Amino acid sequence: MKYRYAACMFLAAFILQTTLTNVISVFGATPNLLLCLVVIFSFLYDENSYGVVLGVAFGLMYDICFSEYVGIASMAFLVISLAIMLVNIVMNKESALSVIIVAVASTVLYSLIYWCIMAMLGSSYSFLYAMRGLPLYVLYNTAIVIVLYYAMIKKVIRHHYDRYYK
Repeated sequence: MKYRYAACMFLAAFILQTTLTNVISVFGATPNLLLCLVVIFSFLYDENSYGVVLGVAFGLMYDICFSEYVGIASMAFLVISLAIMLVNIVMNKESALSVIIVAVASTVLYSLIYWCIMAMLGSSYSFLYAMRGLPLYVLYNTAIVIVLYYAMIKKVIRHHYDRYYK
């Protein structure tokens, strides 16, 4: 995949996340499409670092447009994509269980990083208030990452589950 196609996917996710995802919210929880793309690109395309570069760029753009402080989402995306690339050494790209574990862990890590940085900057939100919707966020993001995984795995690994593939 080329950077321009990945950038178009991130741009579409940015536009959808900021406009239409509020329509499909369940109990006030909406999916973080940018986080889902950072997870899937860092997991599947670790050698090209699409998740790092585009995650930081669109995280900055998201913070500039919608956040009180600039750089929190991009820093969280950077940490998450680097952690996924590090863990990806021991995980199997062809296993759906691996991507589920990564999606759940990255959603929790994103929420923790975001709350920690906001607490250091003087936010008055308590930890329990910040984590109140975490189970719904985990379900939403994991479902979207699984859909993206099955849509993109055939392009990454040409001979899926082939015993002669090395």
